[in-house]
Amino acid sequence: MIGINVVILQKNWEMRIKSNRIEDIVKFALSELEGIYSENEIKQLTYSLITHFCNIPKTSILANSKQTVLESELLKLNFAIKDLKKDALPIFKKEKPLQYIIGYTDFYNIKLNLNHKVLIPRPETEELVDMIIKENKGRKDLKIADFGCGSGAIALALKKNIPESEICAFDIDDNAINQTKENAQSLNLDINIEKKDLLKDNFNDYNFDIIVSNPPYVMEKEKSLMRDNVLNHEPHQALFVKDENPLIFYQAIERIAQKNLKPKGKIYMEINESLSESTKNVFKDYDTKIIKDLFGKYRFIRAEKLA
Repeated sequence: MIGINVVILQKNWEMRIKSNRIEDIVKFALSELEGIYSENEIKQLTYSLITHFCNIPKTSILANSKQTVLESELLKLNFAIKDLKKDALPIFKKEKPLQYIIGYTDFYNIKLNLNHKVLIPRPETEELVDMIIKENKGRKDLKIADFGCGSGAIALALKKNIPESEICAFDIDDNAINQTKENAQSLNLDINIEKKDLLKDNFNDYNFDIIVSNPPYVMEKEKSLMRDNVLNHEPHQALFVKDENPLIFYQAIERIAQKNLKPKGKIYMEINESLSESTKNVFKDYDTKIIKDLFGKYRFIRAEKLA
């Protein structure tokens, strides 16, 4: 009987997280959810759980995976990961994104509600937001435009971290407008939210210091490289562009910037790495730089208007 109890205790111990270091928490999650979902998605969910239970920003998690959490927090994470495996397994088999299952995502220290009709914010977009905040924090009375606001991730993270700024969030999609409004209300952040078509509408009443956007930039011919969970669940109009004109949204923003961006104003955008030089050429009349993300991919463009 004693031998049986020892075996049971040993098995229970093996099922727990090895240590209270973040890297071991991630390894545990990967072992528990392996074969159910992709490695990257499991990591993103684990980061969200750590942020939720331990109040550690995702940027800090990525910067130092050897930092530790409290024992009480570790226990919560252990059970949360196991409960997720048990409760979500039937849905995972359909490859529904984790963020849609739990109904929210953590993005740059804010909690965003998500319905299944808006794009899930990616870690690279947090890098974009971090860049903007670090380069502009402390500046007063900035007027910032977010074109293609989706869930409101960029606009709301900027408002929280640069509270003196005036943020204008635009999107053509009603689902995105409604989701951004819901998130702004739940976060008690005051931003302007307006339905507009970036390709057709004018912005004559606006004069911006900063334009930011994460527009659709994945070419249709690249669909075969996307996972089924993305193709089957996330809104295609927020992801894909026609192969024959993949820079259409960058060209539109450049046209808007000609009229509506102040001298020395800045543009920050995510880009398709394979089109980095072509995208840079769209902003040839600006002081332009292509910037790598944390994984060494050319992911962002920053362009400063010269006059």
